[in-house]
Amino acid sequence: MFSAHGYLALFPFTHAFAASCLEPLEEPPHHEFFGGRSVERLRQISPNDFDERIRLGKPFIIEDAGENLDLVGSTCQQFHERFPSAKMRAEYSGGRREMFVSLGSKAWFEKDRPQRALQDLPGSLAATNAPYVWHVKDGGHEAPPEVRAAVQEAWQPPYFVRGAVNLREANESAEFWFHRRNGAVMAHADTYCIPAVSLQITGQKHWRLMPHPKVHFSRDAPEPHDGGIYGADWLPFWEATVQQGEAIVFFPNIFHETHVPEDNPECTVATTFQIQLPIPARYLRAYLPTFAMSHLYYEGHCRDLWDPYATLRPPKAAKATTKEAAIEKEHAFLSAQRHVASAGRLWAAPWPRWFYSEDYFYDWRPESSLVEEMQAELLKARIQDSMAYLDCCPADGFVSSFELFSALRQWHVVHKRLQAAERLRLQGKQHKVHKLELDFATKYAGFAKAEL
Repeated sequence: MFSAHGYLALFPFTHAFAASCLEPLEEPPHHEFFGGRSVERLRQISPNDFDERIRLGKPFIIEDAGENLDLVGSTCQQFHERFPSAKMRAEYSGGRREMFVSLGSKAWFEKDRPQRALQDLPGSLAATNAPYVWHVKDGGHEAPPEVRAAVQEAWQPPYFVRGAVNLREANESAEFWFHRRNGAVMAHADTYCIPAVSLQITGQKHWRLMPHPKVHFSRDAPEPHDGGIYGADWLPFWEATVQQGEAIVFFPNIFHETHVPEDNPECTVATTFQIQLPIPARYLRAYLPTFAMSHLYYEGHCRDLWDPYATLRPPKAAKATTKEAAIEKEHAFLSAQRHVASAGRLWAAPWPRWFYSEDYFYDWRPESSLVEEMQAELLKARIQDSMAYLDCCPADGFVSSFELFSALRQWHVVHKRLQAAERLRLQGKQHKVHKLELDFATKYAGFAKAEL
């Protein structure tokens, strides 16, 4: 078995967990995985509790997130006065070109701007005000170097953002959302591959969220961008109001819609940012078959980042197969390894080295003075995240040989299906993709063709 006490070793399978483990393309029902539909509210969250909740992947609210943060309570007027040379995006302006508005103007926080979108909106959103989003993280004309530096200097992380990796990621990924009263953001799923946090700086905001719908066929995957999921697929699973100084934590492929009620300051502010560590490992493991059919894969955002948790190899090092003998051989090899996780090496692979890529750190690279500290944080998180990903049936703090095989087999089946479908698309055989996916669902998800 694996244990999380400095060593990662596998021992022979000794527990009969087969009955409680899912087939490669099966997924647990959302209501069973996430439990009750209320968004849990917490205060004074400890590092261990925070990490455990992140690995589970269920949204939660931290009520005391804004304590001792200077930005909390800052108004739209104050942002206008402090950063007049910056520009922000005027969302839902209509047309194909993005519209940018200067923070130095006053109309954006003094006058209403109704939603304009190409698609039909639900009645509750059609008459709402459109938001503005300031992507400080993108730099450019939105935040010239001197402006970005000033914002990053003023920006403070909540107390639960710890460690050099997360502190840097949070600061580098910050953006601000400005809403007039009765403002709204249409339901969408972000392109982030890591947890996101939205801290309410001024006023309050009502959230509705739902997990990505389970899909067996790529043609049934919902449109992830603004408003694309409205209709039969939009069935909010959670609802919560986030007050000033509170933060909501949510995860990849969680669709979310927000609304600023009339009972608010004239203009409200929130900041959204990401953290790198830990990852929502249990959530990713449970819904991998669906995620591989979502925009996080077909747009390429997260495709390689999550592979190592199942394969215990660097990205792209494992070749997907559905041959049981090949999977068993790979499993036997991994089961025989008893390497100490130390000095940046794990299973004879220099894992932290490939963390330092643009794919992992997105728009920034660590300074040389931080590399050693970040390497230690990444290695520790990688061990614990791998444990959480593999330890599924049941989650008891140990990884049996069978649990390793189950995760490995799931990864191979999911990625073989993905590769085969992409090959057909490249060959112009789109009409054969559905049949391929139907064959996989029949063989690996326990469904009869008549049911699908």
